[in-house]
Amino acid sequence: MTIFSKQTAKQQSLTLLLVGAAVGILMAVSGPYRSLTHDNAVVAWVNDTAIGKIQYIQALELLSLERRSPINDQDRSLILNRLIEEELLVQKAIQDGALRNDLDVRQRTLQTMLDSIQSESIARDGDDGESSYSAVADYIEQLRDDAAITWIVEPTTETPATKQVAQ
Repeated sequence: MTIFSKQTAKQQSLTLLLVGAAVGILMAVSGPYRSLTHDNAVVAWVNDTAIGKIQYIQALELLSLERRSPINDQDRSLILNRLIEEELLVQKAIQDGALRNDLDVRQRTLQTMLDSIQSESIARDGDDGESSYSAVADYIEQLRDDAAITWIVEPTTETPATKQVAQ
């Protein structure tokens, strides 16, 4: 495998991971929590993670918007297999620590989250840059309120560079 094909494969994997993350984020912010443990609410399990019927139907609806012909059984199978592959890639990325260790993945994921929060705010309140910024700030404040944060060192305004100059 050449360096170019390795880079292309990495880029494709990253793209699939980001698409899966974006779909998951959009699903999370688009509606209330729905249980995935009852009868027909799950279409597949991937290593103890459910692929919900709602997610499957949304993917089918997206495909139907792009097609002129009706969705057939082959399309349904293809969509389900893609959702399974996305989940496998997401699980692998989590297992490998991609979000923590790969700056590119981290930046793209954070940007996707911010875009999602802003899009929800725009849909709810209209296209106002200030309210969009406020929505992000409010969301982050809520996350902080719900989190257990422990400072190991006290924050200072002094940086290692300014500290060295002062000496």
